[in-house]
Amino acid sequence: MLKRAVFTALAALALTTAFAPNAEAAFGTDVVGAAAVTSFGEILGALPSPSANETEHTWVIAAPDGQASFSWRSAEEGERPFDVYISFDAAPFVNAGLDADKLPAAMKPKLPEGQLVVGGKLSNGMKYAGDVTPLSSFEQIALLDRDAVGFHAPLGHYGVTVADGFVFEFAEDMSKNDKDIVFVLDPKVFIDAGAIPEKVEGWTFGKVPLEDEWGRPFEAEKFLKPFDLE
Repeated sequence: MLKRAVFTALAALALTTAFAPNAEAAFGTDVVGAAAVTSFGEILGALPSPSANETEHTWVIAAPDGQASFSWRSAEEGERPFDVYISFDAAPFVNAGLDADKLPAAMKPKLPEGQLVVGGKLSNGMKYAGDVTPLSSFEQIALLDRDAVGFHAPLGHYGVTVADGFVFEFAEDMSKNDKDIVFVLDPKVFIDAGAIPEKVEGWTFGKVPLEDEWGRPFEAEKFLKPFDLE
């Protein structure tokens, strides 16, 4: 199972008809998992419809600037490099000094296409009770690979950890947040490969407030690509 970034498991949100049938019973007392699905459904409604990658059996949503995307598995069957992953343009990092040959091999499956990819495999299979949709696929992740989904209390975001330090975050409530979706990258791997973080265009580099598993605040450096969808 994926290691997750340090999120605070503290949030509750009313379930809506965006859920698959019997979702409330399925999540039980897991208010974070249930609310994450509701909020993700609202994000899907604010973005163009996800595309289906038939080759990798994943759903894909793209950032408004077209320079990053988040993908999550749509079926248990089929070969794919990752079950959840973030893909993003390599050029801003290369232009900032990145030597792509120094990146981990797993981050470069799409480098010939000008994309860097970071992601991970999930541990559990899927158990669809109804139609396979982008939201029902995400719901399966929240139900069956719970450690991959968490709540980032300081920014009011839910998030899917695709690899340690790499997260796709989305707002708990878009009406109260000016960062509705955020692509989050751990800068260390890029800095170690020669990138000068302040020169990476299209990404914000800085310290982000986080909380450890006991709720104690701390800060960590991140690359961020946020978008306000409203």
